[in-house]
Amino acid sequence: MKRLPALAVLLVLTTGCAVGESTTDTAESYPSKPLSILAPGSPGGGWDTRARGIANALSQCKITTQKATVTNVPGAGGTIGLAQFAKHNGDPYQLMVMDSATMLGGIVNNHSPVDLTTLTPIAGLSRGPSAIVVPEKSPYADLPGLLAALEQNPRGIKWTGGSLGGPGQLTVAGLAKGQGVAVKDVNYVPTAGGGESMNLLLSGAATAGIDTVVELKPQIAAGALRVLAVDGDARIEGIDAPTLKELGLADKSVSTLAGVMAPAGLSAEQQKDVIAMVDKMRQSSCWQDVLKKNNWVEAWTPGDDFKKVLTDQRTQITAILTEMGLAK
Repeated sequence: MKRLPALAVLLVLTTGCAVGESTTDTAESYPSKPLSILAPGSPGGGWDTRARGIANALSQCKITTQKATVTNVPGAGGTIGLAQFAKHNGDPYQLMVMDSATMLGGIVNNHSPVDLTTLTPIAGLSRGPSAIVVPEKSPYADLPGLLAALEQNPRGIKWTGGSLGGPGQLTVAGLAKGQGVAVKDVNYVPTAGGGESMNLLLSGAATAGIDTVVELKPQIAAGALRVLAVDGDARIEGIDAPTLKELGLADKSVSTLAGVMAPAGLSAEQQKDVIAMVDKMRQSSCWQDVLKKNNWVEAWTPGDDFKKVLTDQRTQITAILTEMGLAK
């Protein structure tokens, strides 16, 4: 048998070794086992929709071959789920979806012993624009007219929207302060959102409402609700209403940033691995479809930038809720 030259033997051995190392590295790369994604709200809600959208995008667009399972733990503005999630210290395979203002409001309002700022920030992903609406037969044709009436008779304008201390109530409080109205005088009826607040509006029990566009869209399209304004920097396709920015009121609203958190205790390298996976997921066509379907606007804010948003909003929200008498 013809013997190979020594150099050829060395090349064959070196190549074989490199292939083996590459395969091992790939097998051990993150994620190398199933993921668990916590939605700290009820099935069918915004957090649940986001969690399942992420899980489906990871699978359908082949971001990972590992399974991602969604678990729902609703209650107390997300703080019940948050408390359970915090127990997974140092585990990069446990992730949680949230909205900055919604969950921070729940944390402050419920005096939660666990704070978002103690967790590992992965990334802000999107913003879900909200709309300020009135029933179709309302006498208020625009937001300045509604706010003028609020200034004249604060208790006479009955607002409805999402949870107590949530972004809807915080935005209404900001708008009231801009009119010189004390936030404690604002007549706001918190609800679980969706159907409950819709019933208050359509029955005439509420003067005005604020909720996400995706929640209100069916009734807006049917002509049952009139949109006076939307938050965010750009108008929303299919909705004939100005933005709060156009009206000079952008600084009065509290815009929530939806994203992903990991437990405390992750190393810098583990945090980078999770961010990289989520970054790859959010660029996929599967996730882009989720954004479009839910009228969400992409707002990629990874790592420390996301932490800064959470820290700044924590201060802002605490101040507003303290004025409302909901924080101490």
